[in-house]
Formats: sequence, C-alpha cells, structure tokens
Amino acid sequence: MMQHPLFIQWHARNETGIAILDEQHKGIVSIINTFYYLMGAGANNAMLFSCISGMMKTYSRVHFITEEKLLEATAYKDYEKHKELHRQLILETEHMEHEAVMANEAKPLLDFLKKWWTEHINEQDKLYISHLHDSANALSKK
Repeated sequence: MMQHPLFIQWHARNETGIAILDEQHKGIVSIINTFYYLMGAGANNAMLFSCISGMMKTYSRVHFITEEKLLEATAYKDYEKHKELHRQLILETEHMEHEAVMANEAKPLLDFLKKWWTEHINEQDKLYISHLHDSANALSKK
C-alpha cells in the first residue's frame, strides 16, 4: 500500500493538556490531513470544498464553543479577545473558501488552514493553558 505523508504532523508540543481540547484539535488536524490526502489522490475540487466546508461549519464551531465555554466558566481575562480570534477564523475561512471555489483552486485554502490552525493551537491556545490548569487545581482543592 502506498504511503502518503501527512500535511500536518501531530506532536506532543501541540497539546494543551486539556483532554477534550487536545482531542478536538487532533480531529481538526485530521480533517485538514484528509483534505490534503484527497487533493493528492486526485479528488475533484467539489469534493475537496465539501470536506472543508463541512469541517468549518460543524466541527470547528463545536470546538470553538467548547473552548469558549471553558474560558468563560473560568473567567479567563482574555476571553473576549480569544472569542474574536475564533470569529475571525470563521470569516477568513469563508472568504478563502469562496475565493478557492471561484478560482477552482484548493491549495491556497489548504495552506491557509494549516498556517492558521497550527499557529492558533501553538501560540494563541498556549496563552490560556496555565489559566485553565490553575482553575482546575483551585477547584480540586475546594
């Protein structure tokens, strides 16, 4: 069986230590890798765009709701700022998806998603990790 490289490799450094968020992040990376695989396997752009559209309209929004509920419940100081990043991703992805469909070219959308998600997970999400861990520790001491 022919091996295809993954577009995004998952590493321990990508983990937040919050089990549900890590599972959801892995799921999003898996969807992007599936998009990449299908593109390399010669899937038509309609199928590719359907794959990504489904991800953005369902899975990533569920993830954002999960993350935002955790941040809101623990009174994260930059909750509104982080929530705005999520809103911006949805808008940017919808724009990039529209552009990709109009140009009938999936690669720029794929590159955008890889860059946004890896940076978001490894930079923006890392900003709230200590807050969530501190909140969990405080709750366990009550």
